[in-house]
Amino acid sequence: MSTSPVWKGFLGDPDFVTVYLDDILVFSQNPVEHLEHLRIVFDRLRQYDVTLNGKKCHILRDQVDYLGFTLTPEGIQPQKKKIEAIQQIAVPRNKRELRRFLGMISYYRDMVPNKSTLTARLNRLTSKNCPFTWTPEDSAAFNSIKTALAQSVWLAFPDYSRRFHVFADASGHQIGGAIVQGKRIIACFSRSMTETQRKYSTMEWELLSVIEILKEYRTMLLGFPVVIHTDHKNLLYPRETSLRVKRWKLLLEEYRLELQYIAGSQNVGADAFSRLRYNFVKQASEEELCAVEEEEVAIDGPVVKNHQLEDDTCKTIIQHLESKQADPDYALRPALGVVLLHHHKRIVVPESLRQDLVEMYHSYLLHPGADKQYHTMSTFWWPGMEKDVTDFVKACHDCKRAKLHGGKQKYGHLPPIPVANTDRPFDVVHVDLLGPIVGDFYCLTAIEQQFRWLEVIVQRGKGSAATAISFERVWLCRYPRPKQVVHDRGPEFTGDEFQALLKSMAIKDKPITAKNPQSNAICERVHLELMNILRVRPDLQDQLETALDYAAYAIRASYHTVLRASPAQLLFGEDMLTRQLHFANWNYLSKQRFMAILQDNERENLKRVQHFYRVGDNVMLRVPARERKKTDPVSKGPFVVKAVHDNGTVMIDTGAAEYLTNIRRIFPC
Repeated sequence: MSTSPVWKGFLGDPDFVTVYLDDILVFSQNPVEHLEHLRIVFDRLRQYDVTLNGKKCHILRDQVDYLGFTLTPEGIQPQKKKIEAIQQIAVPRNKRELRRFLGMISYYRDMVPNKSTLTARLNRLTSKNCPFTWTPEDSAAFNSIKTALAQSVWLAFPDYSRRFHVFADASGHQIGGAIVQGKRIIACFSRSMTETQRKYSTMEWELLSVIEILKEYRTMLLGFPVVIHTDHKNLLYPRETSLRVKRWKLLLEEYRLELQYIAGSQNVGADAFSRLRYNFVKQASEEELCAVEEEEVAIDGPVVKNHQLEDDTCKTIIQHLESKQADPDYALRPALGVVLLHHHKRIVVPESLRQDLVEMYHSYLLHPGADKQYHTMSTFWWPGMEKDVTDFVKACHDCKRAKLHGGKQKYGHLPPIPVANTDRPFDVVHVDLLGPIVGDFYCLTAIEQQFRWLEVIVQRGKGSAATAISFERVWLCRYPRPKQVVHDRGPEFTGDEFQALLKSMAIKDKPITAKNPQSNAICERVHLELMNILRVRPDLQDQLETALDYAAYAIRASYHTVLRASPAQLLFGEDMLTRQLHFANWNYLSKQRFMAILQDNERENLKRVQHFYRVGDNVMLRVPARERKKTDPVSKGPFVVKAVHDNGTVMIDTGAAEYLTNIRRIFPC
């Protein structure tokens, strides 16, 4: 609730005070903080000669009545005396009295399940075209509304450190839903459809219920993760949709949404708001309402500690250590805010938590491979952990369905690729364009070479101007100016606008050889991971920016085989999930990267026929698949080699011009 401009002049705009007309509410976390807040408020009021009525002041209360509601540490409910007053209201004698009664009920709409169904009959009487004729059925509806208000739901306060779960559903005349966190109801919602909306299709009804509840609680939900639970499976995989649905999907783009299917038999909470069953609290248990229960965060310190103490093996070792008996393998160390049992500096995970932990990491990091997930989880330990993680990832159906599982004879050994002469991060940045992914939308990826830190941004089209704007926004405005930028020879990077941006920032332009994406392998590997993630999570494909943000986060937080750590650990000095400290050695990383490149080249050379190109040799040039039809030749030539370079490139004479290419694209005649 916003403070009026007059009171802002008196009190400023502190985040611990809200004022409505002449009612001032001061709220704090504890008594000591509250006294300090009161002192600030009293000083401001004294400064402007504002007098308070002592009889109406309530100091240091953990429960207070405010604007018709009772506020407590547990939550909020209608003020008791207000409910009693509504119970005493007589049967309306005209439309004006009926509208007044319905207005009072609407004030508590968040707490009255199925309100729209209960009030539908009486709302009909308020219409201009309907004569006011009170019937016994109207009296029954009038009394049922009073009963529902007396049994109103106690609403909990939002916890913005947890995800919101929205249960939404629709019937032929009503839409409804609930906002839930864990087993706590945050808000109830229901309303009647208009005559036009009743003509929508079933899929449009279901999506309308989601749209309306998000609009109603926009200020609560915007910017925070929200899981939408629906019993209409078509919402997860829409195909051909109407223009109306497409407009609604644009409205959803500004929220951080994840859609999940819930069987209709389990979606009792939302059904209760949209169908003729007003007794929601009695018919829908907390377990039914939270059919998809909010997952326990397995890396929460107290949770891990409790499970360690309940595990017989861990408990025995802990008792052994607490008796001051030394153990070369185990120790009690502080971690995750508590003291936990460690095995060689890794947190011991009891058997009861292992499955949940593996599942959580696999889901949270958007289905990484087995080796990557195991090393990302290196903060933890249990016997046979690597095998458990590998078996779980191999059995993952989504990974099998969505990921690529992977020649021709190749000639000429690849030379060592020189590593940039730098010992600092952010000196070299690799950029590339992925797409089009959806329609005319592309993804610009920018990757720092030293730590492999990744940024992605969606842009429309692939012009040089759009790419320059994207790179400036996603990288140059956030990070230190790079010394050089590596990219392919696409027009989006060689165009005037992008080149002018590099020149204005004194950044060295470093294009790779044409049609040789392996020279920019850092970006190509990331593109493969991004597309794997999008395939694994088809529910996110309609929310491209959100999907790519999640995918980029997963890559930053995941173990990198060359770095021997995640990019986030190296950049921030701590793990993104457990917040455990990690210190980076830049010189060591440079050597690691150089050795990794040498090993990659050696493995590649084992597959290649040893051949040394010389000036004057005749060679054939492979044509990329995307540049030829299926019936076209796969190579063209022969062409004469004009020069051979020690960086794995050769200059050939195509007849029309001399052309620099990588040895990967040629083979001898």
